Amino acid sequence: MAGRIPKISKKGTLAPAESILNSTVKDQVMPNKPDVIKPQSATFKCCACGEEYRTQKGNFPFSQSPFFYGNNRFLPICSRCIDKFTDQYTKILGNQDDAIRRMCLHWDIYLTESLLESSRKTGTDQSRIKSLIRQCNMSQYAGKTYDSYMAELKEREKGDVITSVEDFDRLKEENVKISKSSLKTWGFGFTPDEMDFLNNEFADWKARTIIEGKNRESLVKELCIIKLQQNKALLDGKIDLYSKLTDTFQKTLDRANLTPKLEDANEKAGEKPIGVMIDMFENEEPIPEPLDCWKDIDGIMKMITVYFIGHLCKMLGLKNRYAKIYEDEMDRFRVEIPELEHADSDDVYDYLLENGFGANDSEAGGDES
Repeated sequence: MAGRIPKISKKGTLAPAESILNSTVKDQVMPNKPDVIKPQSATFKCCACGEEYRTQKGNFPFSQSPFFYGNNRFLPICSRCIDKFTDQYTKILGNQDDAIRRMCLHWDIYLTESLLESSRKTGTDQSRIKSLIRQCNMSQYAGKTYDSYMAELKEREKGDVITSVEDFDRLKEENVKISKSSLKTWGFGFTPDEMDFLNNEFADWKARTIIEGKNRESLVKELCIIKLQQNKALLDGKIDLYSKLTDTFQKTLDRANLTPKLEDANEKAGEKPIGVMIDMFENEEPIPEPLDCWKDIDGIMKMITVYFIGHLCKMLGLKNRYAKIYEDEMDRFRVEIPELEHADSDDVYDYLLENGFGANDSEAGGDES
C-alpha cells in the first residue's frame, strides 16, 4: 500500500543521535550488523550522478557507518562523485581540510587530525579524501564513525589529550612539561599526566627487572598502558572492565616471561642491568675519577694526544700545549750531528748511507775510526 510505513525490527533499532553524542566512544549503542545483502539487480547506481556499476568494490568507498550496513557496507555515492564534491567544497570553503571535514560529516566518516595530516602526504595525482577513507577502514579504526570523532572531541575537552602534533605544540607553548621522547615512546591519545605515569611505571620496571630485546620492551610498555587503564577503570567504577584488564595484564606478563615464578627461575637475586646500577650509583654519589694507575693504562690517549693532535698542531704552525707536548716527545728521539746542521737533505741522506745510521753514536762516545 502506498505511503505505508514498514515495521522496523528490534534487531535493527538505532540509538538516538543525542545519546550517541553524549556517550563515550566505547559506550556507543550501535545496531547489530545484518548479514551481507545479496543484490537483487546486476548493477549498482550512484545516488549522486546516477551512473551504474556492475560491482561496488573499487567503485564505491567502503564504510564503517551503520547507516550503510544494508548497502553491503558501501557508501551509495561513487568514488568519482566523492572527489567532485570535495573539490566543490574546497572552492566554497577555501580550504581542502575543511572540505574533507564537511564530506566526513555528510557521509559519517571517521576523522582525526592525524588522519588529515597523513592525507596531506598524498601525491598531487591522488585523491586526499580517498586516502583518508582507506585509512579509516584499517583495523585500528574498525567501527569508528563521525560520531566517534565527535565523542572523542567531547572527551578531549575534559583533559589535554594529545592526538596530534598540533596538540603537542600547543601544550608546549602553554609550558606544560612534556618531552618529544615521551611522545615518541607512547604515541598519541594520552594526557601529559598519563604520559608522566607511563614514564614512571616503565622506569620502575627497568629498575626491578632486566628488559632486553625489542620484543620484551614492547610487552613491558603494554603492561604500563594496561596498568594505566586499570587505574582509570577503578576510578570510573567499571569493575567488569577492570577484571578484563587484569586478565590481559596477566597474559601479557606470561608472554614477557615476567611472572614471579619465571623471574625467580630465570634471574639471579639482586641482578640488575649495568645501566640501572650506574644510575643508582649516580643518584647516591657521582662516580669518582679513576686512580692514576688506571688512567690511560694502554697509552691510547697519549698516542692520540701526542702523535695526532700534537703533530697536527705542529704542521699547522699552531703554538699551544699540544704542539709543545709533541716537541718534547720528539726531543727524546732527536739526534744532532753538528757538521750537518746546515746541510741539504740530499747531503744528510748521503752521509747516513756512507757512515750508517749509528755513525754519530761512536762520535758521541769519543771513539774515532
